[in-house]
Amino acid sequence: MQLFSEQPKSARRKPGRPKGSKAKVMQEARALGVHHFAFVRSSLLGLDLADSFDRYMAWAETTTDLRFVQNQRDALLKQIIEAGRALDATLPTSSKITQLLDLLRSDAKVKPAVELPSLEDWAQAEGMDPDMWSEADLLDEYKAHFGLDNADAQEAGAGHKDVVGDRVRALNYLETVLSVIPAATDRLESWFAKPVVKVMRNVGIVTLGDLVRFINVYGYRWHSQIKGFGVLRAKQVLQWLILEQDHLNLVISGTANEPKSKQELRVAALVPVTGSLGGSQGLAQFGPGSMAAGSLARMQASPSLAGEQGEFRSHMANTLGAKNDLEAVDMWLSRYAEKPSTQRSYRKEVERFLLWCAQELRKPLSSVTAPDVQKYRAFLQAVPATWMQKVPLKRTDPAWRAFRTQPSSASQKQALVILQTLYGGLVDAGYLVANPFRSVMKSFDLPATKMDIKRSFTEAEWAHVLGCLDAMPTGSENLRLKCILELLVTSGIRLEELANARHKDLRLESLPDLPETWILTVVGKRNKTREVPLNPDVVRLLGLHGGDFLEEDLASENQAELPLIRTLHASVAQWGRGQGGELVVGAKSESAGTPLSSAGIYAVLKRFFRQAAKTAEAVGLDARRFEKASTHWMRHTFVRQALVDGVPIEVASELAGHASIDTTSIYSTQELARKIKAVQGMKRRVATQG
Repeated sequence: MQLFSEQPKSARRKPGRPKGSKAKVMQEARALGVHHFAFVRSSLLGLDLADSFDRYMAWAETTTDLRFVQNQRDALLKQIIEAGRALDATLPTSSKITQLLDLLRSDAKVKPAVELPSLEDWAQAEGMDPDMWSEADLLDEYKAHFGLDNADAQEAGAGHKDVVGDRVRALNYLETVLSVIPAATDRLESWFAKPVVKVMRNVGIVTLGDLVRFINVYGYRWHSQIKGFGVLRAKQVLQWLILEQDHLNLVISGTANEPKSKQELRVAALVPVTGSLGGSQGLAQFGPGSMAAGSLARMQASPSLAGEQGEFRSHMANTLGAKNDLEAVDMWLSRYAEKPSTQRSYRKEVERFLLWCAQELRKPLSSVTAPDVQKYRAFLQAVPATWMQKVPLKRTDPAWRAFRTQPSSASQKQALVILQTLYGGLVDAGYLVANPFRSVMKSFDLPATKMDIKRSFTEAEWAHVLGCLDAMPTGSENLRLKCILELLVTSGIRLEELANARHKDLRLESLPDLPETWILTVVGKRNKTREVPLNPDVVRLLGLHGGDFLEEDLASENQAELPLIRTLHASVAQWGRGQGGELVVGAKSESAGTPLSSAGIYAVLKRFFRQAAKTAEAVGLDARRFEKASTHWMRHTFVRQALVDGVPIEVASELAGHASIDTTSIYSTQELARKIKAVQGMKRRVATQG
């Protein structure tokens, strides 16, 4: 089956200067800094001008052309002299620095340092036979030749001062009185240009100290946390801070200069490999090397926390083959290996509970009682600050904590339901004899499960979405975005279902009295398979999107596995180890056209909706709704509009893959309420009773 016909490749963006490369970073009107004096001093000493510029100044410029470098040196020298002249005008006669300024203004050439030859080399160059001269006579001639012992010559030489040295000393003094030293308490506007200050204030950065602390928290990709701040400007700011960090008395973390993934690999290579704590292998699902896995391993190695003698252990053979609590939980989690998102969600809640049992209860999971469950419920309602870290950190980071924020009521309910499911699974497997959650869950005042169908687009909002889409430049990104938006809003499929969709899942169906229709087969929740008819316009867009990769697809050995939604570029670089153990950087995929993951699709839509929010208020819409919009809004929009357009509720339920028609009826009730309000608001046209 071949869905896509050959299409001309969409116009791709031509490479060019990165956005923001011409933007100024530093405050142009700012007084001279020590790096300016260092650059000029290097040139006075005759050091290589290009090397000096690269060391002290290149971070703030986009070119290193030698003529530009020379002009920069001359301009800085002139600026220093003018600043000195302004200062000189304010000084008393006894403290004037006019002589120093005259030295800098002079046109004295830089004299290269002269190194005298050795006595032997000089004698040979002069043709003096060593056998004909005594060493004392040779030395006398050598001194006389170079004037080393001539008092008159020395006195005359005293009048010829070291011009280079004097100019450098003059510059050094001017540096002490003219240069401004940055301090951690300085406000950003004292040093940086207005555009830089504006975007940094939006994330709460006010002073240079704030900036260094922000960089240390977020590390290598710190600039990605600041909207409207690009890689180039971030690099320039960081290099300036590194030059000035001694003056700021603040240390910039090493994570700012390299990705944490690379740093971890490099540091790990210096640490000898040791055996796992406790010698158990029950850590596979918790991420070996993570902070959680380390804590759980120590728990497993402790006889009082491992659970081998837990109060509710069955002490009989169990179907999990587990000898302690962690092994049992690990095996239970492994059952969800084919559902990665579910497994991650379950692992997170189980991990939190196990850590709480060890740190707060001081008892193993297999000894937890119903009163303990009530304590955990109270813990979730007010998680201590010591259990949280507000910034995103890898699980291997020493600062990692089990919680990011205080969980909402719905999140608390989800955690308790997952733990009840865990205990139920351990009881069913014969590992435990009781489930402490079962007896108390009904007593908790938990929020009712409900679907917020207000998270969907109205007709006016969807019109704005389409308008923003049409305003985008034509090309591969615009085409892929159209495919994603229209496929989701016309089919109601879930995010994961779209990410997993392949060519093999499509077939062309011909039924009596109906036009030929493409059918997409998807596997949803609970492994439920359903068939979704696709709109002809959506199929056409998918064909155009796939046409960008036609040559590569024709060469593919397995065309059935080709994805419907593709990546447009090679993936970002990933750090790893080469065959010889060295650190190497590579990409997850070397070329475009690979499946776009669910996280990638989500990110594409979130980025687009944030752009749509910027112009929403101009057309009378609520920008906050667009900022909150996500892929699931498309699914809600599909079901609501299907019912509005007269699609039978049972058909809408099947298309959406709802477990029950009761779920779909929530949308129907909302639409009925809208109809009732509309009728009640109509003008009365009935006769009044006599």
